[in-house]
Amino acid sequence: MSERKTGTLTLCCMMIGAVLGSGIVILPPLAIDTAGAWALPAWGLTAAFGVAFAYVFARVGTLFPGEGGAADAVERAFGPGARNLAACTLCGAAVFGPAAVMLTIVDYLPPAIQPGSLLARGAAAAAIQIGCALMLTTGLRTMSRVGTLLAVSATLLLLTGSIVTLALHAGPDSAHQAVTLPPLDPPAMGRTLLLLFWAVVGWEVVGNYGAEVADPRRTVPRAAIMAATVVGLVSLAVAAGLQYGAFPPEAGHGVAGLLHPLFGPLAPWIMSGLVAALCATTYLLIVGAVARLVAHLARDGQLPAALDRRNRHGVPHRVIGLYTLAHLALIALVSQGILDVAGIVTIADGFFLANALLGTLAAARLFTAPLPRTVAALLALGVAAVFTQSAWAVLAAIAAMGLLTLRRPRRRTGPIIGPTSGPTSDPTGDSTIHSTGAPERAG
Repeated sequence: MSERKTGTLTLCCMMIGAVLGSGIVILPPLAIDTAGAWALPAWGLTAAFGVAFAYVFARVGTLFPGEGGAADAVERAFGPGARNLAACTLCGAAVFGPAAVMLTIVDYLPPAIQPGSLLARGAAAAAIQIGCALMLTTGLRTMSRVGTLLAVSATLLLLTGSIVTLALHAGPDSAHQAVTLPPLDPPAMGRTLLLLFWAVVGWEVVGNYGAEVADPRRTVPRAAIMAATVVGLVSLAVAAGLQYGAFPPEAGHGVAGLLHPLFGPLAPWIMSGLVAALCATTYLLIVGAVARLVAHLARDGQLPAALDRRNRHGVPHRVIGLYTLAHLALIALVSQGILDVAGIVTIADGFFLANALLGTLAAARLFTAPLPRTVAALLALGVAAVFTQSAWAVLAAIAAMGLLTLRRPRRRTGPIIGPTSGPTSDPTGDSTIHSTGAPERAG
């Protein structure tokens, strides 16, 4: 493991790029189609929800700052079987999701260089996939520099385009629409909030980098809250720009229209780079975190010890290699017309939400101060509502995983990351967690 640590700003920028991801490109137009004038209020609620999500999982990360991340918190709350289930769901999500991310990058290439066939599309996605995997093996510090550049560039472009659109290219009735909302349609609003929840999934991996950042008890929470605030502001700006802006036909669809006032005919090329930056940052943070989790489980005796082999940067390169092979196989299936991106995303969504549900339930059990415990409990209810919308096959697979891991959990051979004996106070002084897993109020 490299002795040089990542600081608050670079970790914050990586989180911004990872959580914005492809969702900031896909979700705003869908929200407007579903909720109409109420889409912007829905984004406001989602932004507040994202800050709460970041707050909860950053606090979990301060209690369990090693590579096990939220999975170690789940073990402390519910036992080793639940911890293994949480790890399996996150690892399963990382098998499917990144392939869809790589294909999304290709789909947003400018028309002049857009692949003309499914095979060419798959080949382009595979090349991008291999490049991102090689970047992962360089370690978190190098990865964070690239992530910082990508996240800052994407954030500035989206904010600038939204502000210019609202200031100079707003529709003639935008001011009236902003203050006069039609009667609320509760079912449509509910569908929109469920849709936008995907925009905040991803915070559950922030703790997995605790061992590679400087002073994780301060760095991780600060970076998470800063990133959540920026993500919320960017999301609101993009949603407002799309909702109230007036775009010519040549501006393109969705978020691409926000870049047209800035770049004109070059907007498709800039948009392509923007999507690539956001999607690549998502891949780097999520797959990097999950690879560390798999290596952590291997060190603990839950998986073959060979998976804990690391390169000179402290990166579990064997795990990254196996994931890369899985992603390339999925890309190949898509290029043959056997699968599509929507199907891959549906599967990944279910696994991510199952992991988030276990993490929020664990936080609600471990936190004892009223505010964080209430926030975690409400988040768990929200995640559960979204999780029930997953495909039945995904729900059945997760249920089968639960039966296998909860009934006969394997005995751990290594130490627990986090407090293991005697009372240990929460860094903020809000809770005390004992080795039995039963939290008691501090003071």
